[in-house]
Amino acid sequence: MDTMLAGRFHLDSKKFVVEEVPVPVPGPGEVLIEVKAAGVCLSDVHLIDGSLVPLFATSDTVTVGHEVSGVIHTLGPDLKRGLTVGTRVTLEAGKTCGQCAGCVRRRPCTQMLTAGIDYDGGWAQYTLAREDTLIPIPDSLPFDQAAIIPDAVSTPYAAVVATAGVRPA
Repeated sequence: MDTMLAGRFHLDSKKFVVEEVPVPVPGPGEVLIEVKAAGVCLSDVHLIDGSLVPLFATSDTVTVGHEVSGVIHTLGPDLKRGLTVGTRVTLEAGKTCGQCAGCVRRRPCTQMLTAGIDYDGGWAQYTLAREDTLIPIPDSLPFDQAAIIPDAVSTPYAAVVATAGVRPA
């Protein structure tokens, strides 16, 4: 299991290619997820057609896909949640940067990173995930349905809070 297939978008050439890449190795606070389902979101299409440009890209090539579910395959070091291999999970569509003024002050992140756009996502056989971005799912929930839940929640939330500016009152 040294390599895997992944759907990769090359930001410089604007080309989408399915290619063989190394299976990632989890670092501190991370787990390796065996992907069981990965959705296709309109933002994936917009990335590939060039109408969406990553704001905080961590590389010039990215594995696409932020609607992902699967099972924990390998545990990285220094985990805090007591996760176990084989746990069924869905992944949040993004993660905080951990470095901006908001993150430092434990406020909303100002440089939220989106999986499959700013860093490698789940159009692959395996993907890395920070343990704080994993949500266990019940055995009764099919992987294909679980994969779309995080995006189905974050999109309307952003529309109401960020775009419309709705506030409590």
